[in-house]
Amino acid sequence: MSKPKLTILCAGAYGIGNTGDDLPLICLCEGMRRHLPDHQLEFRALSRHPDPWEEKTYGVTMVQNPEYQSGAEAVGRWFRGLNPGDDPGIFTSLREEIRQADLLVLGAGNALLDQTIDVLRGPVPLMSLYGFLAALYHTPLMIYGMSVGPLRTAWGRDLSRGLLESARVVTVRDQGSVELIAELSAEYSRPGPKVHLLPDPAMAATVPPSRRGLEILAQENLSLPPDKTLIAVGLRDLERPLGNKAARQLEESVVGLMDEMCEEAAFLFISQSTYREDDDRELARRLAGKTRAQCLIVESRQHPADLIALYGLARVTLAGRLHAAVFSSLAAVPVVGIDYLPKVSGFLETLQGAGRVVAIEDLSTGNLMTEVRRQLSVSSNEQENFALRVRELATKATGHAKLAVQQGLGL
Repeated sequence: MSKPKLTILCAGAYGIGNTGDDLPLICLCEGMRRHLPDHQLEFRALSRHPDPWEEKTYGVTMVQNPEYQSGAEAVGRWFRGLNPGDDPGIFTSLREEIRQADLLVLGAGNALLDQTIDVLRGPVPLMSLYGFLAALYHTPLMIYGMSVGPLRTAWGRDLSRGLLESARVVTVRDQGSVELIAELSAEYSRPGPKVHLLPDPAMAATVPPSRRGLEILAQENLSLPPDKTLIAVGLRDLERPLGNKAARQLEESVVGLMDEMCEEAAFLFISQSTYREDDDRELARRLAGKTRAQCLIVESRQHPADLIALYGLARVTLAGRLHAAVFSSLAAVPVVGIDYLPKVSGFLETLQGAGRVVAIEDLSTGNLMTEVRRQLSVSSNEQENFALRVRELATKATGHAKLAVQQGLGL
């Protein structure tokens, strides 16, 4: 007897080479399959750049979404298929994908923020378009492990509120998102959706064996320096989200830190994003060229879970990306986070004091040095408590998949 088939359609920041967006997709697929062993689950994902490598690696069918192939191509235009003279085929295909799905999952990530927004342009309108089509075809909707905000425009707030109210199940990854959702509902004196606060979905990832990190370094023709402390670095260029001043401040502060510690430490740059418009390797090479410190750069794109093993090689992580902090924590490696968006401090708060944070306005070599040295000197008791807290968060993070099955699919 064949197993009943269910189609789960996922929509998020897929197809842009970002492991922090891709690992939650993998965790959702694995988790739902564990909860529904007697069903045949087909996972499909709306992707900006459908990639055969991702299909093979993740076990998910990648489907073209209505975004443009580049940021330059999108300037002054709405989503593909919705402009005068556009081929409507992309929109027709999108409608059919959502109509035929048994569950539409939006997220995970920071998809509800309105730094770039127009009537039909930007992440909030895109998510709302998906939500509208789900309501039109009575496809159950799940908001999955999102950070909500910042939302500074009336249009962004209205669209986000409407989307959240239409969802069958909402999970978020930080307390700030819970409070913002309540605020959005209060603006219209309406009861808000029931919101489930859970750890970042990537915390549910299966941690690879420790030897995997060394295997990756060998493949990259890199080796650990035997006489130096290894510090992992997971940074993004802040030019796009925050502008030139913040980007310059980050680079100067980090180079200063590396120069100060060059005699005692080496720095392992782990790239979370390898996308051409947001490639962490470019920043890594630039920083390595400015410092006297020994730098190791992982150049090849890796399976998202394998980054956890790479972070596990270090004594401490300098995290300028949220998921650098998440992956490092899964490897039980202490974190110093750079709080360029609320989601970073939001995650580090869940570690209950085990993670240190430097606010973007306080970013300097001296402040980074203070926090890095503090994390390098944690006691064995503090390290044990940190590892215990991470295990607790990992267990709770499995709740996303459970809610997707129980409340999203109603099974």
